[in-house]
Amino acid sequence: MRKRTRRRRHRQRINLNKLAFLCLVLSIVTVCGFFSVPRMLLNRIQNYSRTEQAAKTEETTEQRTETEKYYNNLPSVSHKFSSKYDDITKLENDAKSNLDSVENDGKISSEDYSSKNITATFGCVNLRNTTKDVKVNIQDYLNKEIVANVEKDKPVVLVYHTHISESYQISENEFYSKYLFANEENFGVLRAGDALCDTIESYGYKVIHDKTVYDTSFSGAFDRSRDNISKILRENPSIQIVIDLHRDSITRKDGTKVKTVTEIDGKKVAQIQITAGCENGIVTGFPNWEKNLTFAIHLQNALALSYPKVARPIFFCARKYNLDLVPCAVNVDIGTEANTVREAVYSAELLGEAVVKVLKECEKL
Repeated sequence: MRKRTRRRRHRQRINLNKLAFLCLVLSIVTVCGFFSVPRMLLNRIQNYSRTEQAAKTEETTEQRTETEKYYNNLPSVSHKFSSKYDDITKLENDAKSNLDSVENDGKISSEDYSSKNITATFGCVNLRNTTKDVKVNIQDYLNKEIVANVEKDKPVVLVYHTHISESYQISENEFYSKYLFANEENFGVLRAGDALCDTIESYGYKVIHDKTVYDTSFSGAFDRSRDNISKILRENPSIQIVIDLHRDSITRKDGTKVKTVTEIDGKKVAQIQITAGCENGIVTGFPNWEKNLTFAIHLQNALALSYPKVARPIFFCARKYNLDLVPCAVNVDIGTEANTVREAVYSAELLGEAVVKVLKECEKL
């Protein structure tokens, strides 16, 4: 009896082991089947995503190509670098003849700032966003229309200088000196403004160049310029574009002055920084800032398409700088105090060419 009982138990164990093995096999099959379905779905989703992304890329490429074709078909500035430089040449020669007696106040470093501190980019437009909360999609702004109504027989552009005393080095040297600053107002940002206005006017557009001195003291200069610019705009409602032309300043901890510069047609050109602001935090009373940013991005695009290295990234910040006065207002820095007058004037001509392209774009709309 005991032997039979043992045999039965042994058979039961074998059957239980078989059953357990079958359950294990079924579990493995079930698990594999469970995971194979999501894997198939995942593959389909990835394939769809790739297809959709490819279509978007193709669409974006077509848009960029059309934009480039449009700008490339516009007439270029035939008189590039053609402003009268006789007085600048004389200034340079006088400075060089007295260079041995000039005090050396520090080094100058020539640098390319066209790709410095970029936080957003699309096509040839780069942007440096210093705000904490505002996101900028450059492509979206390029697809927006500029808010401007250009009448060619009336003033359409206003150029002024909140800091008209900002100046440049007289001649190109390896060092800077306070004795080499072109202190006469005709050789600072005012002279660059003249070149900018001359270029725009050469295409038949009317420009007002306000040469009022607002920085008798640095404090309150923007308030003073705001009052007078508001008056000019009331008297000339046809003005669509307002440019406050400045010069930047970049000094390292060791006292080295940075010159933002590139080369076009064998000539050194001061690099350009366009500034656009927004309403954010303590900055209020600027509800239409997105229209300003649209204009700034279109202007940057026009400049960078022709001269990629001339444009520094757009400086986007939570400030007003009187940009709220019209939808198409920008603050522009041409070079730094380490750039020369000649480099700044060359640069202003190229900026004028970009402004003309945007004006023609507005006429087209």
